[in-house]
Amino acid sequence: MPRNRTTGIGWLKRPIFLLGLSLLLALSIHMTPAWGVSRAYAAAKAGSEEQGAQAGQASPCKGVLQQPDVLKKTLLGVTKYQQTYVLVLGGSAKDKITSATSPAISSLPVEINDEPEAIAIAGDLHVTNVHKVPVTEQSPAQPLVDLGAGKTDAAIVWAPLAGAALIDLGIDDRTTVFSVDRPKPAPPEFAGEATGSPNACAAAIADELDSFSVLPAELLVPVDLRSMLNTPTPVFSMKNAEQGQVIFQQTCAKCHGQYAIEDPALAPVDLLKSIRRFQFIGFKYIVLNGRPHNGMPSWRGTVSDDQIALIYQYLVARSKHELAAGKPTPAANK
Repeated sequence: MPRNRTTGIGWLKRPIFLLGLSLLLALSIHMTPAWGVSRAYAAAKAGSEEQGAQAGQASPCKGVLQQPDVLKKTLLGVTKYQQTYVLVLGGSAKDKITSATSPAISSLPVEINDEPEAIAIAGDLHVTNVHKVPVTEQSPAQPLVDLGAGKTDAAIVWAPLAGAALIDLGIDDRTTVFSVDRPKPAPPEFAGEATGSPNACAAAIADELDSFSVLPAELLVPVDLRSMLNTPTPVFSMKNAEQGQVIFQQTCAKCHGQYAIEDPALAPVDLLKSIRRFQFIGFKYIVLNGRPHNGMPSWRGTVSDDQIALIYQYLVARSKHELAAGKPTPAANK
């Protein structure tokens, strides 16, 4: 039988094979998009779950407004803004008013806490429509609670408290914040001295205010060197020097290094040499005003006059080899 001759059975196999192949291809064409969508959905779901997990992470300030003792300790740790008040705008005022000195503020309904400094600031800004609310443990930041609820479009609040409320209430993306001129003390309810290192919420509040470009009120008022001419040099004591060592490590070491000497990777200044050339008044003036041309920022509003005096005594003691370098001793923290 010739090899190229097709039998009846062979003739049937070929179309059956072709038909099966066609069906397989058709199924592949229709199934591939569905599989691709399924894979994309799975990826999107995984990404969504990951984002949800991240979003579900607790804020360091979560619930801080409902914890009076924790709130006060936290706010005292925001050292940079202790004498600063801010104007917080929301609603329609957020886009209409571009500064704390805008004439439109005078007729704007503004809510404030019923305490002396906020009242004085409202007067300085010539606000005529002021609504005062009491400060209570249950609602220490009521003006911002009302702003978030749309009951008011503006509030004047002490900066650390405003930062905590913006974070805890989750309204920072719906507001604009401006510094209010002239340093003023903290509200009586939150007055005091910071103890220990700032907690995570205090750091978050400082970052929050920084993100709005809020300037400490001290930086809005130039330091007059003439007013410092009668500043007395602090009376040296080793106890003060040891306390100054603690403050130096907390505030200055990040730029000047742990040992306060020249370090090419940090500040190119040997403070132990330069301190010998300065009288206290010159040292204090530089700390307060900074040296912008050398990359040193102003520390007004971050360290107090008493703390500057302690840091000065620490550096003097170090320069005279009366105090060892390195981390503070446990006794210095007491």
